[in-house]
Amino acid sequence: MTVTDRLRAALPGGADAVDGPSRWGPGWRRSGMLGMLTALVSSALVLVPVVLAWRQDPLAGSGAGGALGVGASLWLLASGARLTAGAATLSLTPLLGLAVVVGLGWLGAREAVVDVSTEGEHWAGMLPRSLAAAVGAWWAGYALVVALAGVVAGTGPFPPELWSMLLPLVVVPGLGVLLVLRAAGRDDPDVLGPRLALPLPDVLRRGVGAGLAGAWLLLGLGMLVVVGALVLSWPQVQAIADDLGARGSGAWALDLAQLAVLPNLAVWAVSFLAGPGFSVVDGASVSWGGVEGGLLPMVPVLGAMPQPGGIPALVGVVSFLLVVAVGAWVGKRAVATVARLSRLRTKVVVAFSGCATSALALAVLDGVAGGSLGRFRLADVGAPALELGLVLFAELFLGALAYVLRDAWRLRR
Repeated sequence: MTVTDRLRAALPGGADAVDGPSRWGPGWRRSGMLGMLTALVSSALVLVPVVLAWRQDPLAGSGAGGALGVGASLWLLASGARLTAGAATLSLTPLLGLAVVVGLGWLGAREAVVDVSTEGEHWAGMLPRSLAAAVGAWWAGYALVVALAGVVAGTGPFPPELWSMLLPLVVVPGLGVLLVLRAAGRDDPDVLGPRLALPLPDVLRRGVGAGLAGAWLLLGLGMLVVVGALVLSWPQVQAIADDLGARGSGAWALDLAQLAVLPNLAVWAVSFLAGPGFSVVDGASVSWGGVEGGLLPMVPVLGAMPQPGGIPALVGVVSFLLVVAVGAWVGKRAVATVARLSRLRTKVVVAFSGCATSALALAVLDGVAGGSLGRFRLADVGAPALELGLVLFAELFLGALAYVLRDAWRLRR
Protein backbone atom coordinates (compact mmCIF):
# COMPACT_ATOMS: atom_id res chain seq x y z
CA MET A 1 0.00 0.00 0.00
CA THR A 2 1.36 3.41 -0.93
CA VAL A 3 1.36 6.48 1.30
CA THR A 4 -1.48 7.92 -0.76
CA ASP A 5 -3.52 4.75 -0.26
CA ARG A 6 -2.99 4.89 3.50
CA LEU A 7 -4.29 8.45 3.62
CA ARG A 8 -7.34 7.51 1.58
CA ALA A 9 -8.01 4.50 3.78
CA ALA A 10 -8.14 6.77 6.83
CA LEU A 11 -11.12 8.63 5.34
CA PRO A 12 -14.71 7.33 5.71
CA GLY A 13 -15.30 4.73 3.01
CA GLY A 14 -11.70 4.98 1.88
CA ALA A 15 -10.84 1.35 2.59
CA ASP A 16 -13.32 0.08 -0.02
CA ALA A 17 -11.76 2.34 -2.64
CA VAL A 18 -8.30 1.03 -1.83
CA ASP A 19 -9.38 -2.60 -2.05
CA GLY A 20 -10.94 -2.07 -5.50
CA PRO A 21 -9.19 -0.51 -8.48
CA SER A 22 -5.86 -0.12 -6.65
CA ARG A 23 -5.28 -3.85 -7.00
CA TRP A 24 -3.73 -2.95 -10.37
CA GLY A 25 -2.16 0.28 -9.13
CA PRO A 26 -3.69 3.76 -9.31
CA GLY A 27 -4.24 3.82 -13.03
CA TRP A 28 -2.31 1.46 -15.30
CA ARG A 29 -3.99 3.43 -18.06
CA ARG A 30 -2.27 6.52 -16.67
CA SER A 31 1.05 4.64 -16.83
CA GLY A 32 0.42 3.79 -20.47
CA MET A 33 -0.35 7.41 -21.30
CA LEU A 34 2.81 8.49 -19.49
CA GLY A 35 4.78 5.99 -21.56
CA MET A 36 3.51 7.55 -24.78
CA LEU A 37 4.11 11.07 -23.42
CA THR A 38 7.69 10.15 -22.44
CA ALA A 39 8.49 8.94 -25.94
CA LEU A 40 6.79 11.94 -27.57
CA VAL A 41 8.76 14.43 -25.46
CA SER A 42 11.97 12.53 -26.16
CA SER A 43 11.35 12.50 -29.92
CA ALA A 44 10.38 16.18 -29.92
CA LEU A 45 13.89 17.10 -28.71
CA VAL A 46 15.16 15.80 -32.05
CA LEU A 47 12.23 16.56 -34.32
CA VAL A 48 11.98 20.27 -33.47
CA PRO A 49 15.60 21.20 -34.39
CA VAL A 50 15.40 19.05 -37.54
CA VAL A 51 12.16 20.68 -38.69
CA LEU A 52 13.54 24.17 -38.00
CA ALA A 53 16.71 23.42 -39.97
CA TRP A 54 14.66 21.80 -42.74
CA ARG A 55 12.55 24.89 -43.23
CA GLN A 56 15.68 26.88 -43.98
CA ASP A 57 17.45 24.36 -46.21
CA PRO A 58 15.34 21.32 -47.24
CA LEU A 59 16.77 18.45 -49.22
CA ALA A 60 16.14 18.71 -52.95
CA GLY A 61 12.94 17.08 -54.14
CA SER A 62 11.56 16.44 -50.65
CA GLY A 63 8.41 17.75 -49.06
CA ALA A 64 7.56 18.67 -45.49
CA GLY A 65 7.10 15.00 -44.65
CA GLY A 66 10.79 14.46 -45.32
CA ALA A 67 11.66 16.48 -42.21
CA LEU A 68 9.55 14.18 -40.05
CA GLY A 69 11.16 11.13 -41.65
CA VAL A 70 14.68 12.44 -41.03
CA GLY A 71 13.80 13.57 -37.50
CA ALA A 72 12.29 10.18 -36.64
CA SER A 73 15.38 8.43 -38.06
CA LEU A 74 17.76 10.59 -36.02
CA TRP A 75 15.75 9.98 -32.84
CA LEU A 76 15.94 6.24 -33.45
CA LEU A 77 19.68 6.59 -34.12
CA ALA A 78 20.07 8.36 -30.76
CA SER A 79 18.18 5.44 -29.22
CA GLY A 80 20.63 2.90 -30.65
CA ALA A 81 19.00 1.89 -33.95
CA ARG A 82 21.02 1.48 -37.16
CA LEU A 83 20.04 3.49 -40.22
CA THR A 84 20.56 2.78 -43.88
CA ALA A 85 21.39 5.32 -46.59
CA GLY A 86 21.35 3.42 -49.84
CA ALA A 87 24.09 0.80 -49.56
CA ALA A 88 25.69 2.54 -46.57
CA THR A 89 24.96 2.05 -42.87
CA LEU A 90 24.81 4.69 -40.14
CA SER A 91 25.41 3.07 -36.76
CA LEU A 92 27.41 5.60 -34.73
CA THR A 93 25.13 6.40 -31.78
CA PRO A 94 25.62 9.87 -30.20
CA LEU A 95 26.18 9.02 -26.54
CA LEU A 96 24.88 12.31 -25.19
CA GLY A 97 21.68 11.82 -27.18
CA LEU A 98 21.41 8.27 -25.83
CA ALA A 99 21.94 9.53 -22.27
CA VAL A 100 19.17 12.12 -22.70
CA VAL A 101 16.78 9.52 -24.13
CA VAL A 102 17.49 7.09 -21.29
CA GLY A 103 17.25 9.90 -18.72
CA LEU A 104 13.83 10.91 -20.00
CA GLY A 105 12.83 7.26 -19.91
CA TRP A 106 13.89 7.08 -16.28
CA LEU A 107 11.89 10.21 -15.40
CA GLY A 108 8.81 8.95 -17.23
CA ALA A 109 8.99 5.46 -15.70
CA ARG A 110 9.49 6.95 -12.23
CA GLU A 111 6.41 9.13 -12.63
CA ALA A 112 4.41 6.15 -13.92
CA VAL A 113 5.08 4.06 -10.78
CA VAL A 114 5.38 6.79 -8.15
CA ASP A 115 1.93 6.13 -6.66
CA VAL A 116 1.71 2.37 -7.28
CA SER A 117 1.37 -0.18 -4.50
CA THR A 118 4.43 -2.32 -3.78
CA GLU A 119 2.58 -4.83 -1.61
CA GLY A 120 1.06 -8.15 -2.53
CA GLU A 121 2.16 -11.23 -4.43
CA HIS A 122 5.06 -10.96 -6.87
CA TRP A 123 4.35 -11.62 -10.53
CA ALA A 124 6.64 -14.34 -11.93
CA GLY A 125 8.97 -13.83 -8.97
CA MET A 126 9.96 -10.38 -10.18
CA LEU A 127 7.68 -7.50 -9.08
CA PRO A 128 4.45 -6.99 -7.12
CA ARG A 129 1.53 -7.37 -9.52
CA SER A 130 0.46 -3.72 -9.20
CA LEU A 131 3.95 -2.49 -9.95
CA ALA A 132 4.42 -4.99 -12.78
CA ALA A 133 1.16 -3.84 -14.41
CA ALA A 134 2.22 -0.18 -14.23
CA VAL A 135 5.68 -0.91 -15.62
CA GLY A 136 4.22 -3.04 -18.43
CA ALA A 137 1.67 -0.35 -19.35
CA TRP A 138 4.32 2.36 -19.41
CA TRP A 139 6.61 0.20 -21.54
CA ALA A 140 3.80 -0.60 -23.97
CA GLY A 141 2.94 3.10 -24.38
CA TYR A 142 6.57 3.96 -25.02
CA ALA A 143 6.97 1.10 -27.51
CA LEU A 144 3.87 2.22 -29.42
CA VAL A 145 5.42 5.62 -30.17
CA VAL A 146 8.75 3.97 -31.11
CA ALA A 147 6.90 1.69 -33.55
CA LEU A 148 5.15 4.71 -35.10
CA ALA A 149 8.50 6.49 -35.39
CA GLY A 150 9.87 3.43 -37.16
CA VAL A 151 7.04 3.58 -39.69
CA VAL A 152 7.60 7.30 -40.30
CA ALA A 153 11.37 6.82 -40.57
CA GLY A 154 10.81 4.02 -43.06
CA THR A 155 9.29 6.52 -45.48
CA GLY A 156 12.27 8.87 -45.24
CA PRO A 157 15.77 8.80 -46.73
CA PHE A 158 17.30 6.96 -43.73
CA PRO A 159 15.09 3.97 -42.88
CA PRO A 160 16.13 1.91 -39.83
CA GLU A 161 17.27 -1.69 -40.00
CA LEU A 162 14.46 -3.83 -38.63
CA TRP A 163 16.51 -5.89 -36.18
CA SER A 164 18.10 -2.78 -34.67
CA MET A 165 14.66 -1.52 -33.60
CA LEU A 166 15.02 -3.86 -30.61
CA LEU A 167 17.29 -1.27 -28.99
CA PRO A 168 14.82 1.66 -28.90
CA LEU A 169 11.93 -0.75 -28.26
CA VAL A 170 13.53 -2.83 -25.50
CA VAL A 171 16.96 -1.65 -24.32
CA VAL A 172 16.31 2.09 -23.89
CA PRO A 173 13.01 1.85 -21.97
CA GLY A 174 14.43 -1.16 -20.15
CA LEU A 175 17.34 0.92 -18.86
CA GLY A 176 14.92 3.59 -17.65
CA VAL A 177 12.87 0.96 -15.80
CA LEU A 178 16.01 -0.63 -14.32
CA LEU A 179 17.12 2.73 -12.91
CA VAL A 180 13.71 3.15 -11.27
CA LEU A 181 13.67 -0.39 -9.89
CA ARG A 182 17.23 -0.01 -8.60
CA ALA A 183 16.16 3.01 -6.55
CA ALA A 184 13.03 1.19 -5.34
CA GLY A 185 15.05 -1.88 -4.38
CA ARG A 186 17.54 0.24 -2.47
CA ASP A 187 14.72 1.76 -0.40
CA ASP A 188 12.89 -1.55 0.07
CA PRO A 189 14.73 -4.75 -0.97
CA ASP A 190 11.50 -6.78 -0.71
CA VAL A 191 10.10 -4.98 -3.77
CA LEU A 192 12.39 -6.93 -6.10
CA GLY A 193 11.68 -10.61 -6.45
CA PRO A 194 14.38 -13.31 -6.45
CA ARG A 195 14.55 -13.41 -10.26
CA LEU A 196 15.74 -9.79 -10.36
CA ALA A 197 18.68 -10.39 -8.04
CA LEU A 198 22.12 -9.86 -9.60
CA PRO A 199 23.48 -13.39 -10.23
CA LEU A 200 26.91 -12.70 -8.74
CA PRO A 201 28.63 -13.81 -5.53
CA ASP A 202 28.57 -11.15 -2.84
CA VAL A 203 32.30 -10.47 -3.04
CA LEU A 204 32.04 -9.74 -6.78
CA ARG A 205 28.87 -7.68 -6.38
CA ARG A 206 30.64 -5.41 -3.90
CA GLY A 207 33.09 -4.21 -6.54
CA VAL A 208 30.45 -3.21 -9.11
CA GLY A 209 29.80 0.22 -7.61
CA ALA A 210 33.51 1.06 -7.50
CA GLY A 211 33.87 -0.14 -11.08
CA LEU A 212 31.06 2.09 -12.33
CA ALA A 213 32.62 5.04 -10.49
CA GLY A 214 35.92 4.24 -12.21
CA ALA A 215 34.20 4.21 -15.60
CA TRP A 216 32.77 7.68 -14.89
CA LEU A 217 36.23 8.91 -13.86
CA LEU A 218 37.77 7.59 -17.06
CA LEU A 219 35.05 9.27 -19.12
CA GLY A 220 35.72 12.51 -17.26
CA LEU A 221 39.43 12.26 -18.06
CA GLY A 222 38.58 11.56 -21.69
CA MET A 223 36.33 14.61 -21.80
CA LEU A 224 39.14 16.77 -20.36
CA VAL A 225 41.41 15.54 -23.16
CA VAL A 226 38.77 16.38 -25.78
CA VAL A 227 38.09 19.84 -24.36
CA GLY A 228 41.81 20.55 -24.15
CA ALA A 229 42.27 19.51 -27.79
CA LEU A 230 39.36 21.73 -28.85
CA VAL A 231 40.83 24.72 -27.05
CA LEU A 232 44.28 24.22 -28.55
CA SER A 233 42.87 23.64 -32.05
CA TRP A 234 40.07 26.20 -32.00
CA PRO A 235 41.31 28.15 -35.09
CA GLN A 236 41.14 24.98 -37.22
CA VAL A 237 37.72 24.08 -35.80
CA GLN A 238 36.37 27.55 -36.55
CA ALA A 239 37.85 27.53 -40.06
CA ILE A 240 35.98 24.31 -40.93
CA ALA A 241 32.75 25.77 -39.50
CA ASP A 242 33.20 28.89 -41.65
CA ASP A 243 33.80 26.79 -44.76
CA LEU A 244 30.57 24.90 -44.19
CA GLY A 245 28.69 28.20 -44.09
CA ALA A 246 25.87 26.94 -41.85
CA ARG A 247 23.59 29.76 -40.72
CA GLY A 248 20.59 30.18 -38.44
CA SER A 249 18.77 26.98 -37.49
CA GLY A 250 21.15 24.95 -39.65
CA ALA A 251 24.08 26.11 -37.52
CA TRP A 252 22.15 25.27 -34.34
CA ALA A 253 21.43 21.77 -35.63
CA LEU A 254 25.11 21.28 -36.50
CA ASP A 255 26.21 22.48 -33.06
CA LEU A 256 23.70 20.19 -31.33
CA ALA A 257 24.88 17.22 -33.39
CA GLN A 258 28.51 17.90 -32.46
CA LEU A 259 27.60 18.34 -28.81
CA ALA A 260 25.78 15.00 -28.87
CA VAL A 261 28.93 13.16 -30.01
CA LEU A 262 31.37 14.78 -27.56
CA PRO A 263 31.05 11.80 -25.16
CA ASN A 264 31.88 9.54 -28.13
CA LEU A 265 35.08 11.49 -28.59
CA ALA A 266 35.74 11.13 -24.84
CA VAL A 267 35.56 7.34 -25.18
CA TRP A 268 37.99 7.51 -28.09
CA ALA A 269 40.29 9.64 -25.92
CA VAL A 270 40.14 6.96 -23.20
CA SER A 271 41.13 4.41 -25.84
CA PHE A 272 44.12 6.59 -26.69
CA LEU A 273 45.10 6.88 -23.02
CA ALA A 274 44.88 3.10 -22.62
CA GLY A 275 46.92 2.43 -25.78
CA PRO A 276 44.72 0.93 -28.54
CA GLY A 277 43.91 4.36 -29.98
CA PHE A 278 41.14 5.11 -32.47
CA SER A 279 40.47 5.89 -36.12
CA VAL A 280 38.10 8.37 -37.75
CA VAL A 281 38.44 7.14 -41.33
CA ASP A 282 40.35 4.29 -42.88
CA GLY A 283 43.96 5.42 -42.91
CA ALA A 284 43.58 8.16 -40.26
CA SER A 285 44.33 6.84 -36.77
CA VAL A 286 45.68 8.12 -33.48
CA SER A 287 47.62 5.95 -31.01
CA TRP A 288 50.81 5.93 -28.98
CA GLY A 289 52.64 4.93 -32.17
CA GLY A 290 51.77 8.24 -33.82
CA VAL A 291 49.13 10.03 -35.86
CA GLU A 292 48.37 8.89 -39.41
CA GLY A 293 46.75 11.55 -41.54
CA GLY A 294 43.85 11.16 -43.92
CA LEU A 295 41.01 13.00 -45.61
CA LEU A 296 38.54 13.72 -42.79
CA PRO A 297 34.84 14.56 -43.11
CA MET A 298 33.96 18.26 -43.00
CA VAL A 299 32.91 18.23 -39.35
CA PRO A 300 34.25 21.18 -37.32
CA VAL A 301 34.95 19.18 -34.14
CA LEU A 302 37.30 16.89 -36.08
CA GLY A 303 39.56 19.90 -36.56
CA ALA A 304 40.84 19.10 -33.05
CA MET A 305 42.53 15.94 -34.36
CA PRO A 306 46.31 16.12 -33.84
CA GLN A 307 48.49 16.72 -36.84
CA PRO A 308 50.08 13.70 -38.57
CA GLY A 309 53.42 12.67 -37.13
CA GLY A 310 55.00 10.93 -34.20
CA ILE A 311 53.89 11.19 -30.58
CA PRO A 312 56.56 11.66 -27.88
CA ALA A 313 57.19 8.53 -25.82
CA LEU A 314 56.55 10.57 -22.66
CA VAL A 315 52.90 11.00 -23.71
CA GLY A 316 52.43 7.23 -23.81
CA VAL A 317 54.14 6.78 -20.43
CA VAL A 318 52.03 9.48 -18.77
CA SER A 319 48.84 8.06 -20.33
CA PHE A 320 49.68 4.56 -19.09
CA LEU A 321 50.43 5.78 -15.56
CA LEU A 322 47.22 7.82 -15.53
CA VAL A 323 45.10 4.74 -16.30
CA VAL A 324 47.03 2.70 -13.72
CA ALA A 325 46.36 5.44 -11.14
CA VAL A 326 42.63 5.21 -11.93
CA GLY A 327 42.91 1.47 -11.32
CA ALA A 328 44.46 2.12 -7.91
CA TRP A 329 41.57 4.47 -7.12
CA VAL A 330 39.05 1.83 -8.18
CA GLY A 331 40.86 -0.74 -6.05
CA LYS A 332 40.76 1.59 -3.05
CA ARG A 333 37.00 2.14 -3.39
CA ALA A 334 36.38 -1.56 -3.93
CA VAL A 335 38.45 -2.65 -0.92
CA ALA A 336 36.58 -0.13 1.23
CA THR A 337 33.40 -2.22 0.74
CA VAL A 338 34.83 -5.18 2.70
CA ALA A 339 36.07 -5.43 6.28
CA ARG A 340 39.45 -3.88 6.96
CA LEU A 341 40.87 -7.19 8.21
CA SER A 342 39.46 -9.31 5.38
CA ARG A 343 41.75 -11.85 3.76
CA LEU A 344 44.06 -10.73 0.98
CA ARG A 345 42.27 -13.04 -1.44
CA THR A 346 38.94 -11.35 -0.72
CA LYS A 347 40.40 -7.90 -1.35
CA VAL A 348 42.02 -9.02 -4.60
CA VAL A 349 38.74 -10.51 -5.82
CA VAL A 350 36.69 -7.39 -5.01
CA ALA A 351 39.32 -5.21 -6.72
CA PHE A 352 39.22 -7.58 -9.70
CA SER A 353 35.44 -7.13 -9.85
CA GLY A 354 35.74 -3.34 -9.80
CA CYS A 355 38.33 -3.24 -12.59
CA ALA A 356 36.38 -5.73 -14.70
CA THR A 357 33.25 -3.61 -14.31
CA SER A 358 35.08 -0.45 -15.41
CA ALA A 359 36.64 -2.16 -18.42
CA LEU A 360 33.36 -3.81 -19.44
CA ALA A 361 31.42 -0.54 -19.11
CA LEU A 362 33.93 1.32 -21.31
CA ALA A 363 34.03 -1.52 -23.84
CA VAL A 364 30.23 -1.48 -24.13
CA LEU A 365 30.21 2.31 -24.49
CA ASP A 366 32.94 2.04 -27.10
CA GLY A 367 30.87 -0.48 -29.01
CA VAL A 368 28.00 2.03 -29.03
CA ALA A 369 30.18 5.13 -29.53
CA GLY A 370 31.84 3.72 -32.63
CA GLY A 371 30.32 2.28 -35.75
CA SER A 372 29.77 3.22 -39.35
CA LEU A 373 29.12 6.59 -40.96
CA GLY A 374 29.01 5.35 -44.51
CA ARG A 375 30.88 3.03 -46.85
CA PHE A 376 34.51 2.27 -47.58
CA ARG A 377 36.70 4.71 -45.58
CA LEU A 378 33.86 5.57 -43.16
CA ALA A 379 32.73 1.98 -42.61
CA ASP A 380 34.55 1.61 -39.26
CA VAL A 381 34.80 4.69 -37.06
CA GLY A 382 36.00 4.68 -33.45
CA ALA A 383 38.12 2.43 -31.26
CA PRO A 384 38.42 -1.39 -31.15
CA ALA A 385 36.01 -2.26 -28.34
CA LEU A 386 37.35 -5.74 -27.52
CA GLU A 387 40.98 -4.65 -27.52
CA LEU A 388 40.13 -1.59 -25.43
CA GLY A 389 38.30 -3.71 -22.84
CA LEU A 390 41.16 -6.19 -22.46
CA VAL A 391 43.96 -3.60 -22.35
CA LEU A 392 42.01 -1.32 -20.04
CA PHE A 393 41.30 -4.17 -17.62
CA ALA A 394 44.98 -5.17 -17.52
CA GLU A 395 46.11 -1.61 -16.76
CA LEU A 396 43.38 -0.94 -14.22
CA PHE A 397 43.97 -4.23 -12.41
CA LEU A 398 47.70 -3.51 -12.28
CA GLY A 399 46.97 -0.31 -10.35
CA ALA A 400 44.31 -1.95 -8.17
CA LEU A 401 46.59 -4.89 -7.33
CA ALA A 402 49.39 -2.49 -6.39
CA TYR A 403 47.03 -0.72 -3.99
CA VAL A 404 45.78 -3.99 -2.46
CA LEU A 405 49.32 -5.25 -1.86
CA ARG A 406 50.36 -1.91 -0.38
CA ASP A 407 47.31 -2.00 1.89
CA ALA A 408 48.17 -5.54 3.02
CA TRP A 409 51.77 -4.52 3.72
CA ARG A 410 50.62 -1.57 5.83
CA LEU A 411 48.37 -3.84 7.89
CA ARG A 412 51.27 -6.17 8.66
CA ARG A 413 53.43 -3.40 10.04
